[in-house]
Amino acid sequence: MHVEEAEMTQSYALQHARRVSSVVDQASFNEAAAQARLFRSWTRSLNTFRLDPGNTSGPRVISAAELKDRRSSAEALLRFSNPVVERLHGIVGKAGYCVLVADADGALIDFRGQEDRRREYRQHGLYHGRYFTEDSEGTSGVACVLADKEPITVHTEDHFRAAFTCLTCTAAPIISPSGELTGVLDVSAVRNSENRDSQELIYAWVCQAAEMIENACLLHDTSHLWTLYLHRSQDYLSLHPELLIAFDDAGNIVAMNRQTKSMLSALYTAIPANVQHLFDLNAGQVIDLNNGMEMFPLRLTRGAGRFFASLRPPRQALRTISLSPEHPAAGHAPRALASDHLVIGDPQFSSHLARALKIVDRRIPMLLQGETGTGKEAFALAVHRGSLRASQAFVAVNCAAIPDTLIESELFGYAEGAFTGAKRKGLKGKILQAHGGTLFLDEIGDMALPLQTRLLRVLAESELVPLGSEQSVRVDINLICATHRDLARMVSDGTFREDLYYRLTGAVFRLPPLRDRSDLDELVDFFLAEETEAHGSRPALSAEALACIRRYRWPGNVRQLRMALRYACALAAAPGVIAAEHLPDYLRCAADGAMAAPQPVSPPVAPQAFDSAGLRPGEHLEREHIVQMLACHHWRVKETAKALGMSRATIYRKMARYKIVYPGSASLPGSAPSSQADEAD
Repeated sequence: MHVEEAEMTQSYALQHARRVSSVVDQASFNEAAAQARLFRSWTRSLNTFRLDPGNTSGPRVISAAELKDRRSSAEALLRFSNPVVERLHGIVGKAGYCVLVADADGALIDFRGQEDRRREYRQHGLYHGRYFTEDSEGTSGVACVLADKEPITVHTEDHFRAAFTCLTCTAAPIISPSGELTGVLDVSAVRNSENRDSQELIYAWVCQAAEMIENACLLHDTSHLWTLYLHRSQDYLSLHPELLIAFDDAGNIVAMNRQTKSMLSALYTAIPANVQHLFDLNAGQVIDLNNGMEMFPLRLTRGAGRFFASLRPPRQALRTISLSPEHPAAGHAPRALASDHLVIGDPQFSSHLARALKIVDRRIPMLLQGETGTGKEAFALAVHRGSLRASQAFVAVNCAAIPDTLIESELFGYAEGAFTGAKRKGLKGKILQAHGGTLFLDEIGDMALPLQTRLLRVLAESELVPLGSEQSVRVDINLICATHRDLARMVSDGTFREDLYYRLTGAVFRLPPLRDRSDLDELVDFFLAEETEAHGSRPALSAEALACIRRYRWPGNVRQLRMALRYACALAAAPGVIAAEHLPDYLRCAADGAMAAPQPVSPPVAPQAFDSAGLRPGEHLEREHIVQMLACHHWRVKETAKALGMSRATIYRKMARYKIVYPGSASLPGSAPSSQADEAD
């Protein structure tokens, strides 16, 4: 039977080769535009590239290493195309079609297909890691788009090589805002016997999907500009704008989508370079229209009818902030990112952020090191918002705050029925929630060794397997980790995996503690303004209170400063003055300017004997500060946690680690009698 099949295949291949040669020799292709393109491709494949149309072997397959490099180089394309590809496959997948993305060289770098057909797709070259160019595989959907940057359907025997005549392929180009071909979107099926006309709907969907990817790319690249959205129908403006035009403050047109270029090219001899020549309104007038209404009418200076428009203002992109400490402008105030609770007036902090923004889109894992409260999560969020992934999810996980019994399912998720008590439909873990965006793992040094192993596998293979599932899931994330621990020492102690350590430390940033920062006064102003925005009034800060703040060493860092000022604002009657008496007890300043000790409480707290040999740098100060705060709050953990901006679970964990015991008790906090400190909690 296999011999008969082989003979039939060989016979068909020979017939196909003769047909192709005959058509090329006699130039007998249909003169329709699409057919003319196919004829030109056949001619190049046969005469220029000297390919054999009777060849039945599969396409060239690139190595796993080359595929990984190509995916890395095309990270932006994959990020913008991923949601569109998912949606498109949801429409066409059940009809037997798969969806592919090729890079600008013709390598298939992304694939979506029904699981029960994957083997069939692989056999016919429809899988990532395959390579379709005209000079190697002849006429195909991807190859034709690479050749002339126009969408096309290549249906069954339209293919040049006999190996692909069982396929129907519809492909469209993905063009960058600068006009360069960045990739190809392709929808293909195996053994589709229907005629070419059956692909018209697929053709329309592919072209629309490619346009959506291009628009997403344009909107991201022009986020620092004014962007006009236009549509002839006001009902569809917010859903799917026809035209996109990005311009600067002077009205100079910087970018537009392909549909806009096509329409304006037909209306104008030369596409206008300024919005004033398009609408008879200058940039200021267009912006004023937007200030008055969310949607407004605009009419082009050449006849194209009326459009409804909305205007997106420039986004304050972190990339445009001058962070260089070498040439600060005279009197230049630090820029504050209110949504991030981040002030970047300190030169060292600014330098770290500037370097992080330069590498964030290069798939380099970052490790943020610093004492508790130095602003590691705010730093990570600022980096995310300055990246190409800014429109995607930022998912933060505190590895120390989740119990060991739950963190694995929280991170990796689980399948339906994975364990007793599991959610009926399973759980999408934090890593998958961050797909396409940024995953921030805080307190990574507290992650258990078994979980370190699983995380390493995710980073190495870009795949994870949820608990209770046998199916791996692809994942694409930017990873930023943070810790106050000395991971290098933990590696030498055997409590942290060495291979994971080197995976995480692509770039390491040590955030300075507050006592070493030069922008304390700016931080105070920022947090007072934050409280004003939340509560409507802003008390002034007395010279004595400011002196107390400046003299304190702030072992709890920026987080502690924010809580201290929030406490003081609550006590100071608006529009009064924050005096030293309104500050937390531990901030009271001694006459000699040294860091004040907390006010005595009853009973007084004797220094606790403690072997500090096992502490990391900075933890001595943290232990001392926690003891002081507990004493100030009469050893009530709930009040102490609130003052420190931590959870009670974190306070208990730190008390256990630092062996902090209740006064008059030899027991650790977990075994304290209920009549003691937590009675009031």
